[in-house]
Amino acid sequence: MLTGSLLALAWPAVGGLTPLVFIAWVPLLWAEELYARSPKEARPRNFMPYVMLALLVWNLATTWWLFHVSEQMATRLFTLIGPNVGNVLVMSVPWLLFRIVRRSLGGVWARWALLVFWLAFERFHMHWDLSWPWLTLGNVFAGDIAWVQWYEWTGHLGGSVWVWAANILVLQAALPERAAGKGRITRPMVAAVAVIALPWAASMVRYATFTEQGRPEQVVLVQPNIDPYKEKFGAIEPMDQLERMLGQAAPLMDSATALVVMPETALQEPTTLTEEQGRLVFHGLWENDMTDSRSLARIRSFLRDHPGAAVVAGMSAARLYPPGAEHPVSARVLEGMDRAFDAYNAALLVRGDGSFECYNKSKLVPGVELMPFEEVLGSLSGLALDLGGTTGSLGTQQERSVMWTGGKRLGLAPTICYESVYGDHVAAHVRNGADLIVIMTNDGWWDDTPGYKQHLLYGKLRAVETRRDVARSANTGISAFINQRGDIVQRSGWWVKATLKGTVHLRDDLSFYARHGDFIGKGAYAASVILLLLAAAKAVSAGKAV
Repeated sequence: MLTGSLLALAWPAVGGLTPLVFIAWVPLLWAEELYARSPKEARPRNFMPYVMLALLVWNLATTWWLFHVSEQMATRLFTLIGPNVGNVLVMSVPWLLFRIVRRSLGGVWARWALLVFWLAFERFHMHWDLSWPWLTLGNVFAGDIAWVQWYEWTGHLGGSVWVWAANILVLQAALPERAAGKGRITRPMVAAVAVIALPWAASMVRYATFTEQGRPEQVVLVQPNIDPYKEKFGAIEPMDQLERMLGQAAPLMDSATALVVMPETALQEPTTLTEEQGRLVFHGLWENDMTDSRSLARIRSFLRDHPGAAVVAGMSAARLYPPGAEHPVSARVLEGMDRAFDAYNAALLVRGDGSFECYNKSKLVPGVELMPFEEVLGSLSGLALDLGGTTGSLGTQQERSVMWTGGKRLGLAPTICYESVYGDHVAAHVRNGADLIVIMTNDGWWDDTPGYKQHLLYGKLRAVETRRDVARSANTGISAFINQRGDIVQRSGWWVKATLKGTVHLRDDLSFYARHGDFIGKGAYAASVILLLLAAAKAVSAGKAV
C-alpha cells in the first residue's frame, strides 16, 4: 500500500512530489526481502499478491480519470477497471521473473535483474496491441524537466533506470547488515546519494546553460473549444466548425506566419461515394481523391489570402482499396460493393500553393481505435468504445513520415494525441528529417482531471529527447508552445476558446536519442535473456551438485 501510494504521490498532476519516487519501491523491496528470509512455514503461499496490490494502488491513483471517457456508466466502469487491472497483470511480469531468478542469483543480483526486466517490460509495453505506456517510470519527471535534460541521450527509459537504481541502492543502504551502526556513513549510503545527486546536478547545469538553436518561424495554434460529447460529432455542422477555426486564426496571420495548427479531428466532413457515368466519385475526406472535399477547398481559399503559410489539421479520413485487392483486417467492407476501405485518424497538411499531403495515425488507442489481436481473432470492430468521430479498428501507416510545408520551410513530425506518449515513435519522425513536433489532440474526454495535464507534460519530454520545439493544438485545451529545453513558453487555459501566436526554432541536427532511438529498451531485451539463461544454468548446476 505504501509503495503504491508513494508512486502516485510522486506522479505529475497527481501529487507532484517527485523526490518520493526515489524511495517509492523501497517498502515493497523491503517486504520482499523479509519474505525471502522468513522460514518457509511462516510464509504466505506467494509474494505476488502484495506486488499486485502495490501496482493496483499506483494505477488507480494516477489514472482514475479514465472513468470520465464516456457519458455511459457501464462504459465508464469498463474503461476504469479494464485498463487498470490489465496493466497490473502486465506490470507484474518483471516481478515474477525477479522472484524466479532470485532462487539462483540471490537477492542482490536479482534486484538488479528486476531493473533489467522492468526496462524490457516498458519497451515491450510500447509495441504490442495492448500498449499503455502512460506509467512508464521515466514519465514521472515530466513536471520537473530541469532534472532530466540528459533525456537527449537516454530518452525517458533513462529515467526508469534512474528510479530503479536509486531505490535498489537505498534499500541496500537500509538493510541491517549494511547499516553498520548509528551515525556511520557506509558505502551503500554514499552510492545511493551519488546515484540520485549526480544525474540531477548534471542536468541542472545542462538546463542552466542550454540555449535554443535554429531558424525562427512564426506559428499560430487554434483551440476552438468544441465540446467532444455534445457538439463535436453532430451538433455543429463540420464546415461551421472549420469556419470557426479559420476565423480564430485569421486575425493573427501576417506575412511572417509559416503555419497554422488545428487540433485532432478538426476536419469531420462526411465521406461518401457515388457512381456517376460509370465511375466512382469521392465526396469528402477520401485520401484517394479529395477533389470534392469542401474542407480542402475552404482551406485553399483561406491560404490564397496567406500564400506564405500552410495549414495542418487533424481529420477523420478514409481510403478505398481497388476491387478484389488484399486489405488489412482493419478495413471495412462497403455494403453492396466488392470494395473495402480503411478509416483513419489522420492529419491533412495544405500548402500555400494548394498542394496537400496526408498522414495516418500509427499509434492507436487500444479499445477505441484498435481492437487488439484482430489479425489472429478476426474483426472485432463492433466491440469498440464509441467516443465520437471514427471508431473501431482504424488503419495505420508504418512509415514515420515528415510533412513538409512549401519550399521545405518547415518539416513537421505529425503527432496525433496518444502518439505523443511514445518517445521512440516521435524520435523516428525527427530522425527522418522533422525539425518541429506538431501535436494535434483532443483532451476534452477526461473532464477536469489529471489526465489532460499529464498528457501536456509528457510533450515536454519529447522536446528534450529530440531537442525540437513543440507546437501543441488541443480542441479543448491545453494548447501550448514548448521550447527545446522542455519549458512551456506559452499556453492556453483548459476548456476555453483560444488562439496562440508564437515563435518556434527549427534545427536539423540530431540528439543522441533521436539518432539511435530506444537503445536502452532494446538492450534490456538482450540482457533479460542472458540473465534468465544464467539463472537457469545456475539452477541446473545446483541441482546436479545436490
